[in-house]
Amino acid sequence: MALLDISLFSDTLQLDVSATVIYPQRCDRSPDIPGGPYKVLYLLHGIKQNEQSYVRNSAIERYVRNLPLVVVMPSVGRSFYTDQERGYPYFTFLSEELPRFLSSVFTISTKREDTFIAGLSMGGYGAFKAALTRPDLYSRAASMSGALDLVSLANTLGDSVKIFPYEWENTFGSYEVKGSEHDLMALSRKELSPKPSFYVTCGDEDALLQDNLRFVETLKETHDVIYDQHPGGHTWKFWDKALKRVLRWLPL
Repeated sequence: MALLDISLFSDTLQLDVSATVIYPQRCDRSPDIPGGPYKVLYLLHGIKQNEQSYVRNSAIERYVRNLPLVVVMPSVGRSFYTDQERGYPYFTFLSEELPRFLSSVFTISTKREDTFIAGLSMGGYGAFKAALTRPDLYSRAASMSGALDLVSLANTLGDSVKIFPYEWENTFGSYEVKGSEHDLMALSRKELSPKPSFYVTCGDEDALLQDNLRFVETLKETHDVIYDQHPGGHTWKFWDKALKRVLRWLPL
């Protein structure tokens, strides 16, 4: 297994961006790793994190050491993985430019059935937005303690979302996101073809638990979803364990 830190210039964003990649390596430690093309998991960070957060705070390297899987962890700041209203087109970068770059450099599969996306907190939102918006690209999406109900989140956070003035409006255009392209509740009600499979896990002490439960009830009306609740809060202790459950759920 190789751990790679990548810096590339994004034509979409018009700036240098970073990503951390875990890449299968056939060696004395992992002699049974097959050759590629490999399946790929896009693993998305939370709002206060970056491309190194999973490596620094979880055992993701150990969990995938003997798997024929490429794990891609891009950094997108506090963008919610969206094409921001008054900012940068991070969704386009994530769903179009980054996979195109990676497939030109690494031996990875570009097949939908081999492409997965997952994330924690803000990254859970980003993973589900990607799968619900571009179901042609991702066959499975997983959320760990995801911010899945943006309408509820805006109402709950109130003035605390204004830590940086106008950040919410600059990203989403308005506090009134209900029914918009940013509202996962609305996106989940649409008929998709093909349909991704979804996995949701959340801790029973997490402040986002009720939002997760409400979202799952809506999502399961039209999609295949597994809900997996466990003890824990909005912490790396919970997410590290959740990563193992996500990896077991993926068809590797």
